[in-house]
Amino acid sequence: MSSTGRHADRALLPADGPLRHTRHRSSSEMTRRAGRLIGMHLLVPGSAQMVAGNRAGGRVVVGVWIALWAIVLAALLTWLVQREVLVAIATSALGLTVIQVGLLLVAVGWLAVTIDVLRLTRLLRLTAWSRPLVASGLVVAAVLGAGAAAWGAYSAGVARGALVSVFQTATPAQAAAAETATEYDVLLLGMDRPRGGGALEPKSVSVVRIDARSGAATIIGVPTTLRGVPFPATSPMHRLYPGGYEECIAAPCTLADVYTEARVVGGALYPDAKAHGTTAAVEAMRDAVSGATGLDVVYTVQVDTTSLGALIDALGGVRVDVPASGASVAFPAGPTRLNGARAVAYLREAVGGNGADQVERVLRVERALLTQANPANALLQFRTVAAASSGALRTDIPQDTVTDLAVLGLRTQTQAVREIRLTPPTVNPSKPDYAAIRRLVRAAGS
Repeated sequence: MSSTGRHADRALLPADGPLRHTRHRSSSEMTRRAGRLIGMHLLVPGSAQMVAGNRAGGRVVVGVWIALWAIVLAALLTWLVQREVLVAIATSALGLTVIQVGLLLVAVGWLAVTIDVLRLTRLLRLTAWSRPLVASGLVVAAVLGAGAAAWGAYSAGVARGALVSVFQTATPAQAAAAETATEYDVLLLGMDRPRGGGALEPKSVSVVRIDARSGAATIIGVPTTLRGVPFPATSPMHRLYPGGYEECIAAPCTLADVYTEARVVGGALYPDAKAHGTTAAVEAMRDAVSGATGLDVVYTVQVDTTSLGALIDALGGVRVDVPASGASVAFPAGPTRLNGARAVAYLREAVGGNGADQVERVLRVERALLTQANPANALLQFRTVAAASSGALRTDIPQDTVTDLAVLGLRTQTQAVREIRLTPPTVNPSKPDYAAIRRLVRAAGS
C-alpha cells in the first residue's frame, strides 16, 4: 500500500481512536465501549477489530462479510431470473461440496471473530453487573451464528451423501448417450411387499418421457397385468421367449411375473446388472417395457412405496383430483390433499383385476409430483428430501443426469403433462395388440 493510502487509513481509523484507547477509562465508560463493539460486530463482523483490534484482520473479515452478502443477493437474483442455475448447484456433488466447505469456514470464522470481540471488550474492566451480560451475549451470538452455518454445512453434507449413494457415476456409454440425448425415457417401478409379507415386487409400472430441450413430459401407464410381452431382439429374455412372454415358468406370465422370474433365475442372463447399478429383475423389466412400447428405456427407478411417504412429506405433499369412478370412503371424489401416509394408502387402495385403477392412481400421483413439487421447498428442505430419497429410491440414473433432469423439472412444471394409459378400453391387458400400442406411443411423442 502506498504512503498516501496508509495516511488515509490512519485518518479514517486513528491509532488512538476513542474505541481503541482504553487507558484511564472508568468501568462505566468501558461498559459503553463494549456495547458499541458488540453492536458493530453484530451489524458488520470485522468492524470491531478495525476500530479496536487488528485492523488488517478486521478489513479481511469485513471483506468476507461483504462478499457473503453479495453471494446471497446474487443467489436471490438468480432464483428470480435463472433458477435453473441454483437447482443445478444443489443437485451436483461438486456444488454441494463447495457449499459444505464454505459454510464450515464461515462457522469457524464467525466463532473466532466473536471470541476476539470478547477479548476486545476487556471484560474484567467492565462494571460488575455488565460482565455476565456481555459474556453471555457474545456466547449466544457465537453459538447461534456458528451453529446455523454448521447446520447448513451438515445439511449440504447429508444431501451430497445421499446423492452419491443413490445415484452412480456415469459410465462412458451413459456419458456419451447423454450428450446426444433428445429425450429421457425413465422406467418407474412402484415396489411394495405382498400383504402377507415377502420380497418387494412391482405393483405399478410407468414410463416418464421428458424432452431434453423443452422439459415437456409424458407419462405412460403400463398395467402389471399385461400379458404376452415381447422382448427386444437384443434382450437375453428374447432368447428364452422369442414369441413373447408366454408359457413361462412364472404363470400367469404377466408383466409383473417377468420381474419375479428374473429375480429368481435371471442372474446368469444379466451378469453385468450389478455393475450397472440394477438387478437382473429390473433389467428384465426394462427389456419387457421397451419391447411393449417400442421405447429405448435407458434409465430405471425403483420406488419403495413404504418409503415414498417420507419423500412426499419432504416435498410438501401433493394434491390429486379423485374422480367419482375411483372414489371411496377414505378418498371421496374431488380435489384431495395427500400427505405421505395418505398418498401411500391411496396407491395401495387400488382395486380391479385388470390394473386400470392402479395405473390411474399412479398417474395422478406422478403428475402431481412432476407439476406441484415446489423447487424452493425442495431446496430449503433438501436435507430431508435427500434423506427420504436414499430410503425410497434405487436407480441407475447417473449423477450428472440427475442435475439435467432437475433443471428440466422446472420447465416441466410450466407445462401440461400428457398421459397415455395402456388400459381398457384402449388396451386389453389379456390380449394386447403391441403394434397398436407402439403406434399410440409414437403418436404421443410426435
